[in-house]
Amino acid sequence: MHTVVVGAGAMGSLLAARMAAAGAPVTLLGRPSAHLEAIRLHGLTVQEIDGSHQVVQIPLAVDPEVARTADLVVVLVKTYATNDAIGPLRSHLNNAAVILTLQNGLGNAAALRAILNPGGRGSREILTGVTTDAAYRDKPGVIIHTGRGQTVIGRESGGASPRTPEVVNHLTKSGWPSKAVVDIDRWIWRKLAINAAINPLTALTGRTNVAIADDPYLSAAAKGLAEEASTVAAARGLDLGEIARAVAEVARATGENRSSMLADLDMGIRTEIDAINGAVVAEGKRLNIPTPANQLALSLVTLREQEAAEAAHDRSSRT
Repeated sequence: MHTVVVGAGAMGSLLAARMAAAGAPVTLLGRPSAHLEAIRLHGLTVQEIDGSHQVVQIPLAVDPEVARTADLVVVLVKTYATNDAIGPLRSHLNNAAVILTLQNGLGNAAALRAILNPGGRGSREILTGVTTDAAYRDKPGVIIHTGRGQTVIGRESGGASPRTPEVVNHLTKSGWPSKAVVDIDRWIWRKLAINAAINPLTALTGRTNVAIADDPYLSAAAKGLAEEASTVAAARGLDLGEIARAVAEVARATGENRSSMLADLDMGIRTEIDAINGAVVAEGKRLNIPTPANQLALSLVTLREQEAAEAAHDRSSRT
């Protein structure tokens, strides 16, 4: 299977590098950037937290026409960038290509269906995955892999897909261990609850993930955020288990990771707060469940996002 990874952020770059290193046919599709240019010239450096590193040559593309040869398209762009990233691919994709979203937040499969099967026309296979691997981009051409996790894949809203085992086997053999699940909705909400606890707190405090587990004040705040999300999930019939413990485990497993939300604020770009804590708030309102902690996180990060964007604009204006 030729895989096209859409999105050259830290996780998209990591997935493409893992597959390229395993000898699997893969192309990393992204917008022209200093990061892609550094990979083109020098390869992608993947640095592990133990100090070891690997330089991987990855086939790159900026033209959506590369999707013509794709058997599998893995979507790893920010949720708010889905339409801009995937819309141009629609006329190039062959009918047999499978689309897999590994994005954060809720509703990604539905968004992809609306783009690729407008008006309900078409039957393109769209799968949803959840991964707890973690990485951040240190500088153009260099990513720091801060935690190995697990990846699960299924069809959102239940039901088995004959394509899921094919995709799982392909990714696993290509250096990205994965497994098929029939309860992907529960996994989506579990990761949402974990992200809702870790991401805004690290973004607001400038701390790495491990602080969420080790600092008693941040740990208490994370517990409140995650348990609100768990309550909303329970109203949807999804049991997330001991979610506060899961948050602490992920925070420690990805201890040196700088969350994507923190990185976005540092760069003065839009975060995924609307798709994470905002999604918890919106679903809580729909189900008449109060979510004050998530509403507070949403408000504070949105304010910081606006301030960071203004500061970035001022810096750009002075240069």
